[in-house]
Amino acid sequence: QMDFSTVSIIGWMYILFTIYRLMLTVYNLVYPFFLAEPRNLREVAGAKWAVITGATDGIGKGYAFELARKGFSILLVSRTQSRLDDVKAQIEKETSSEVRTIVFDFSSADIDYYEHSLLSQIRALDIGILVNSVGSTFEYPDLYHKVDGGVKLFRHITVINIIPVTLLMAAVLPQMYERNSGIIVNVASSSAYYKLRWFSVYAASKKYISWLTKIVQKEYAKTNIIIQEVNPMIVVTKLAKVKKPSFFRPKADVYARSAVQTIGIIKHTTGYFAHQIKIHKRMIHFHKVIVARKMRQAAITEPTDAKNIGAQNKIISD
Repeated sequence: QMDFSTVSIIGWMYILFTIYRLMLTVYNLVYPFFLAEPRNLREVAGAKWAVITGATDGIGKGYAFELARKGFSILLVSRTQSRLDDVKAQIEKETSSEVRTIVFDFSSADIDYYEHSLLSQIRALDIGILVNSVGSTFEYPDLYHKVDGGVKLFRHITVINIIPVTLLMAAVLPQMYERNSGIIVNVASSSAYYKLRWFSVYAASKKYISWLTKIVQKEYAKTNIIIQEVNPMIVVTKLAKVKKPSFFRPKADVYARSAVQTIGIIKHTTGYFAHQIKIHKRMIHFHKVIVARKMRQAAITEPTDAKNIGAQNKIISD
């Protein structure tokens, strides 16, 4: 039998652990968004160019504008030249930053295409910041064998969500390591926090980004390179078709402004205070399961409605 002193020690250990968890929660909630002084990103990055993938809409576009406002030259990468030109013109109108564009189809897994059309051009520039924001998801969630699009969609999501972050980090890290400065921001998803049923391949691909980021952080821990994992929840974008922003669903520019302020402050974050509240209140799983159920029910009665709901709950821009 345990004596009183043993029980007392266990009790105090539990209390201390609870206090530690509470302090960690308060730190992650409050410090990055309200107390921390934003870093001088130009100084930390050590070079003037910022590369942003998925840059023509949503979170990626938001990052591009924020970094341009901070004085970076911007390299926009996306698949449609006309949309790239529109964003380029908008940034040039609002800021004095130099803006370049690269048309690239991230649904391709061809390494020669990557090397010739993207990686070689990136290596030719002094890259201070890389923001991996491109991504893809389901139209609406379902059982693994019933997902609309089947194996072709699974391949599409896997290629877009996994290969770019892997190869682009490999392209920029040599120069960052040589000068001992640089910033990499990998935009994953809050879906990476849970084994989220009905989102299977999407959630798993975001977990890959999360896990890879954590590993690379450890590998470069003794350098001055900042590597950040960002896991947003739902953000209002044109693609998402969410018309009204709310406390928990910010507009993309509002979200990006918040997320950029956390660079160099915290290694893992949702990027936005209201999203961080949901994570720490363990609300995310419940919320996403409810959304998934709504979408599945809509799919049974009317597939078009299900796709609209699915679009409303996309997190990452294509």
